Amino acid sequence: MSSYLAFRYIEREGMDFYEGLHHENIPLPNPEQLTYVHTAEDIDKAIQKVFDSFKGEKLGICLSGGMDSAILASYMHGCDAYTFRFLGGEYQKEELARAEYYAKYYGLNLHYVDIDWHTVEQYLPIVMRKKNAPVHSIEPQLYQAALQAKADGVTHMIIGDCSDVLFGGLDQLLSKDWKFNDFKKRYTFLDPTIVLKNPVDMSYLFEPYKQGENIDFQRFLLDIYDIESSSSYYNAFLAADIPYTDPYALLRMADALDLTRVRNGESKYLIRELMQIKYPEIPVPNKVPMPRPVDAYFKDWQGPTRPEFRRDIDLTQLTGNQKWQLYCLEQFLNIYEPITIGYTTGVYDLFHIGHLNLLRKAKAQCDYLIVGVSTDELVSYKHKHAVIPFEERKEIVGAIQYVDEVVTQENMNKMEAWEKYHFNVMFVGDDWKGTDKWNKIEADLNAVGAKVVYFPYTKGTSSTLINETLHKLRGEK
Repeated sequence: MSSYLAFRYIEREGMDFYEGLHHENIPLPNPEQLTYVHTAEDIDKAIQKVFDSFKGEKLGICLSGGMDSAILASYMHGCDAYTFRFLGGEYQKEELARAEYYAKYYGLNLHYVDIDWHTVEQYLPIVMRKKNAPVHSIEPQLYQAALQAKADGVTHMIIGDCSDVLFGGLDQLLSKDWKFNDFKKRYTFLDPTIVLKNPVDMSYLFEPYKQGENIDFQRFLLDIYDIESSSSYYNAFLAADIPYTDPYALLRMADALDLTRVRNGESKYLIRELMQIKYPEIPVPNKVPMPRPVDAYFKDWQGPTRPEFRRDIDLTQLTGNQKWQLYCLEQFLNIYEPITIGYTTGVYDLFHIGHLNLLRKAKAQCDYLIVGVSTDELVSYKHKHAVIPFEERKEIVGAIQYVDEVVTQENMNKMEAWEKYHFNVMFVGDDWKGTDKWNKIEADLNAVGAKVVYFPYTKGTSSTLINETLHKLRGEK
């Protein structure tokens, strides 16, 4: 979990989520497959050679508004192009306009791949099951594009992904000579310590690149970033059972990257030169990531609810892509390790065998039991008074072996509690069964997929009875 959150892929080949579920990252090209290039003209010739090897194939391309796929489109006259269109075309209209221009310029048959949240719901389980791991946010949409291309008779897909890492497109990560700790913090996508209850320190992945107080960040990016990014395409197209090629992945710069040019606004300077050759009439566009409206998707998301995640995650400090990581990880765990979350509440004053019996029975019917302990203020609101202070009652309940998590109950609103904890079942004493209040609560919880289970109280035992007995004994003294 920590590796996926920090790097968006599982970096250890032998480390799997569950026994029998082996994840697979993209295999790297063989050295003999690589072509080393000095100039934009060299890149042009090398890419043309790749396309010459596709004789007899019906090609399709994932065409965005960026330079990389625009350049590849120039070798594909008459082929099919697939451009992602989100939320009915209202999202990133300028991206669509550029893709339309490129397709028209080189005579490609442009098809839109319409994407919305339904795409995620429909295809996320498929690509996760194929990878045996949670996935990158682009994978469901790539899978849909691949299916659409196959339906159109395409036999081989073309993508442009590796250009950024190979030709200096990661301008923010290349913007300076990094101190080791600064780079580690900057590169870590989502710090596992702020979202997981039991995170693993991922510093070891950076250690081989450490150079005193600094880090060989260029070598790190070539080794780590390339695998993370390319593995997403690899898995999505593998799941759709259609072959694909990224011509840039077969190239390497023969000369050292000119960081001065990159840091002075010429990221991917060789690619920019080739773009100008291919489209001399238009200015070179700024580099843009593959569009995906994750901010819109997760605008009102309340966060993960499984017990592996912390309760105090500040979602306001997370980007849409970071929220995707949490959502996707939770969905993956739910597929392979579904759990029943139970919830019950009480005052738990003068803890007795009746309390223990209820908690024992509740734990027997769920995997993870959350217990809400009423505050002193809430008890007073009910015209009662707790003998044992709230913090002590909370500590006592938390020490019970059947209890997985103790939370504070500040009001009696069970739907508000469900919004926080998303329990599957709520346990309550059977003296409430059939009352108007609990009939309403049952109906409300059933509407969100939760149920109420009633347990009989242990007869002859209650905090009230114990309290009265103590008063009598104290009075006798």
